[in-house]
Amino acid sequence: MIRTLLILAAAVAITCGPLAVRPAEAGPALVFEVDTSRVLFAEDADAPWYPASLTKLMTAYMVFDALQKESVTSKAEIVISARANAQPKTRVGLGAGKRVTVGEALSGLIIHSANDLAMALAEAVSGTEDDFVAEMNEMAIKLGMLHTRFANSNGLPAEGQATTARDMAILARALLRDFPQWRYLYSEESAQVGTRTVTTHNDVLKKFDGADGMKTGFTCGAGYNVVASATRGGRRIVAVVLGEPSNRARTTRAEDLLEKAFGMPQAKSDAPVIDPDPVSGEELVDVAHYVPARHAADHMKIRKCFPQPAPQTVVAASGEAAAVAAAAAVVKTVAEKPTAVPTSAETAKPAAAKAVAPERKKPKG
Repeated sequence: MIRTLLILAAAVAITCGPLAVRPAEAGPALVFEVDTSRVLFAEDADAPWYPASLTKLMTAYMVFDALQKESVTSKAEIVISARANAQPKTRVGLGAGKRVTVGEALSGLIIHSANDLAMALAEAVSGTEDDFVAEMNEMAIKLGMLHTRFANSNGLPAEGQATTARDMAILARALLRDFPQWRYLYSEESAQVGTRTVTTHNDVLKKFDGADGMKTGFTCGAGYNVVASATRGGRRIVAVVLGEPSNRARTTRAEDLLEKAFGMPQAKSDAPVIDPDPVSGEELVDVAHYVPARHAADHMKIRKCFPQPAPQTVVAASGEAAAVAAAAAVVKTVAEKPTAVPTSAETAKPAAAKAVAPERKKPKG
């Protein structure tokens, strides 16, 4: 099992056509067509950034994978541990020792961005959060997320945790492609979790015509992040927006990018795709993980944030070279895998169901 990652050096981001109108101080962003994987717009798409609660998209992927392998079931009850219950907001707060089904926990995770339920699910699937996070990082390599490292299951501030707009786009596509039966969760605005009713933080979902998911994230270091999906006339487009200074700015930028993307013709066959170039284990290099401080001063002044520990250099542990090479080989297969969009019938709701940016210790999702 891979405990640490080798990260591929970042490629140059591509800025395309009529959407390239955002001022230079904007955070990273990427817009793509889901059925073709073609990039419609990209700005600093490979710049390292704090994922905040977008981390929970990978947590959801891992739980969906466990459900598909039948190592857990959606109706199985899990116990909220004392450690899970102690996680800061956003949380559901059912209490230590309380029970909730896996299906309910997934609703709380995706719709309400519950930090306590993220850890409870991690513990239920893998025994410990540390083991779960190791599996998250291994899966990230397999999916082609070569610039990402996770340090926990919920996106709370932690050393070395970083991602990119491109990697979040790859993860969004993988979720839609690999687990279409769970797509309905991203479009729900509220859900019942145990005795609590939880609601979404995603204003794009509430306001944008055709919006159908997926997930928001916020910490002071990250700013306001969102992965937003929308479908019009059978054409699904996903926008990844990172580092906006407010919820309103996040929503406005995502909606603006989506609206302009829907006004564009379908991407040409020679347009760039979101996937990184296939690599071998030997081509992977260990590089320092860092997040630029471009928005740090503003975030600190506005929210009086606590500083986040410096991300550390990611180094392969002894004996992991073969595992990394094997995982990297999968990247080529995944990158070449067709990305056909499931039909609406296939997605029906199942019956059951190197400065460091400052960071607040209690972020919202």
